[in-house]
Amino acid sequence: MADTLPRTEQDAPAPSSRRDGPLGLNYLSFTGAMSLSQLGDSAWYVALTWTLVRDFSPATAGAVLTAASLPRLIGLLGGGVIADRSGPRRVMVVTDLLRGAVMLAAAGLIAVSSPSVPILLGAALLLALISAFFIPASGAVKPLILEDKDLVRGNALFVFGIRGGQAAGGPFGAWLVAAGGVPLVALANAGSFLLSAFASGRVRYTRAPAEPAPSDQPAPPKPPFKQMLVDGLRYVGGQRRIMLVLLVIGLTELACAPPVNLGLVLLSERLGTGATGAGLLLTAYTVGAVASSLVTMAWPPGKHGGRVLVGTVWAAALALTGLAFSNSLPLALGCYAVLGLVTGQSGLVLVSMLQRWTEAPMRGRVMSVLSLVIFAAAPLANLAVGTMVSLLGFTAAMAVFAVFAVAAALVTLATPGMRGVRLD
Repeated sequence: MADTLPRTEQDAPAPSSRRDGPLGLNYLSFTGAMSLSQLGDSAWYVALTWTLVRDFSPATAGAVLTAASLPRLIGLLGGGVIADRSGPRRVMVVTDLLRGAVMLAAAGLIAVSSPSVPILLGAALLLALISAFFIPASGAVKPLILEDKDLVRGNALFVFGIRGGQAAGGPFGAWLVAAGGVPLVALANAGSFLLSAFASGRVRYTRAPAEPAPSDQPAPPKPPFKQMLVDGLRYVGGQRRIMLVLLVIGLTELACAPPVNLGLVLLSERLGTGATGAGLLLTAYTVGAVASSLVTMAWPPGKHGGRVLVGTVWAAALALTGLAFSNSLPLALGCYAVLGLVTGQSGLVLVSMLQRWTEAPMRGRVMSVLSLVIFAAAPLANLAVGTMVSLLGFTAAMAVFAVFAVAAALVTLATPGMRGVRLD
């Protein structure tokens, strides 16, 4: 992935054909690759967690999973630079091959010995680090294979595929563990990454990733890595509308992550419904989120993008307020379903805005900052929710998170470029 890699014909945009559009072969190949890698990853996560809890302890499982998340946060900014230097498609292929190799090595080591903390932790750390390069590349490649008007539908299809992979990966991983143990899960995950690499390699750009150099002049050398990193951060800081989109995304994550993660367990205990209630609440949220993808694929916001954004962010604030005062399971289920629907819709609009407004040479780095906002906001909010519930009580704590959603809604309403955005 060095900047000396030669430019090939496959780096050039493909001519308009049946490959165009979210439902064309080109984009379906891309979303299929993402779904496959997510299925294998989810299966491995189930096997990893189950093995650590069974063979060691819940505390060990928590420590390993927490440690495994750190390389992703550390590597994300650098991942965006690599995507912009070498091209996002190439980064996706190489990282999928590397993740497949890690899983093959883990399968072999576990098969000849036994599942141990060093092996499992090492595999988890490497997967998280490599994913830090894959994530911004996958975000940056979509505007290169879709027209601006198709980005919302394309993002909706992408999320639908990712959620499908997650949903199928859990039971698939449990079945593989029962059938052949952790080595079989690792082999299946390796296979999913290799298939994903193949599918990603077949993706063709319909738009050039950057302005080509004149035919009679050599391509200018790429700036040093550090300079590209600084330039990316300076670009984000200098683009007011990009900063505002990132702010709204961060506020929404801070508002919604705790109710969806720990909040549903706390609420089910409050309602006296136990683990069954928590499972139903999570299902309601997931159904709403999946519905948002289907609705957006069928009826993309188009020229009403700003209205949809303002309405859904305000609806999220109302749903969170309803959760704070929920005193029955049906009401709570309704609030979670609405929350999944409207946050899914607002997220699709916000990410599509970010992809459209970012200059092509900077997209990988902007996608890195977006990923950092998302991955950092959720743990921070989850860390705070337990303390807030202990000090303030459930209702007051949930009301505080609703305030974050209200702040996000006020930002969208006060920003003409956001409330009036068109996505057609």
